[in-house]
Amino acid sequence: MRQLVFALVLLGLSLPLWAAAHTTVLVPVLLPGGGRAVRIIHFHPYANSDLMGIRLKVGDSPKLKGLERIFWIHQGKEYDLEAVARPGFLTLEGKKREIYTIPLNRKTGFTRAGDYVLVVEHRPHWKAAENLYRQKIAKLYCNLGGKVTDWPRRLLAGAPEIIPLVSPTGVVAGDIFRAEVVNDAGLSLPYARIEVEYLSRIPGPGRLAAGVEISSAPLPKDRGTTFFFTDRDGGFAFIPPRPGLWTLTLVDGDNHRRLQGKELEYDSSLSLLVH
Repeated sequence: MRQLVFALVLLGLSLPLWAAAHTTVLVPVLLPGGGRAVRIIHFHPYANSDLMGIRLKVGDSPKLKGLERIFWIHQGKEYDLEAVARPGFLTLEGKKREIYTIPLNRKTGFTRAGDYVLVVEHRPHWKAAENLYRQKIAKLYCNLGGKVTDWPRRLLAGAPEIIPLVSPTGVVAGDIFRAEVVNDAGLSLPYARIEVEYLSRIPGPGRLAAGVEISSAPLPKDRGTTFFFTDRDGGFAFIPPRPGLWTLTLVDGDNHRRLQGKELEYDSSLSLLVH
């Protein structure tokens, strides 16, 4: 079955797929003048298009999506980041929309050695064209000092999740990234759909962190987005073909929830920085 999964991944990389849904992308950046941060953007990362605004504790509007929480997980504990998240704006395709920036410094608690998992949880929102509600949760792994504290375990209790089986902060282009997926109850999800989208260029000032540069040469249109399926045990393997930021999304990781009598599609994403 593992050989089948590898075949599906390689086959998927040869198939075109433009993501229909927006993706919440967590972009680790080196800021102009020094300093590190994570930029939270809701858009189509490969096309660098269709930017939507995001804000905590607001209702949805045609241009703005509401977030429920932004928080760290470090050494198994949650740390709310609402008070230190920097609201800002980004302009793409002439559209100015709301984003957040999370500095990686003492003010945000990024001081002790270990893993820091940044989590962004959306509020459910109604998709009239699909006759369902959709909710999203996204995460990014950061590490300070090389100490392993959190990445090998499940972290998002009550939500579907992609759980790495290899270090998510040391992935190199051409290496195998392995993971498993679970639903909100922590049960493995066989044959679940995983969508992959590459960040084609850095939106806003600064450059990608950890010395990773996105080449000015674009990927072919059929290599920047793809999809594949988990195996019968809920696992998958993915070989990123080039450095940069790849976002993997478990589509409808909880396919039994309902909200106000309608289906709730709960998508869970992992932004993966590839060296």
